[in-house]
Amino acid sequence: MEKKRTTVNIAGQEFRISSTNDGEYLQELASRINRRVRAAQAQFPEQSVSRCALLAMLEMEDELASLRAERDRVDRSLSELRRIRSAGEPSAAPVKRPFERRKPVGV
Repeated sequence: MEKKRTTVNIAGQEFRISSTNDGEYLQELASRINRRVRAAQAQFPEQSVSRCALLAMLEMEDELASLRAERDRVDRSLSELRRIRSAGEPSAAPVKRPFERRKPVGV
């Protein structure tokens, strides 16, 4: 895939990025980062823009780590459910599918 060049502004600094991602996508990412930096600046007005950018980055990394941990927990649960289902253990409860159509009562 061909790389495209896009210029984004993050925390007052321009960055020229070469990426296979769409320029609009990169602009949206920069916009999200800038919102976080501005929030840090509002919370800590005495801090420099670069320190607020680092605080925003730390917050984003914390969220990412939490999401990865949650994804790993869900993956482990799914693996265990698959193992139980494939083993055919009679005591194992069936996996519920809340969005699956139910048969009407009396059919």
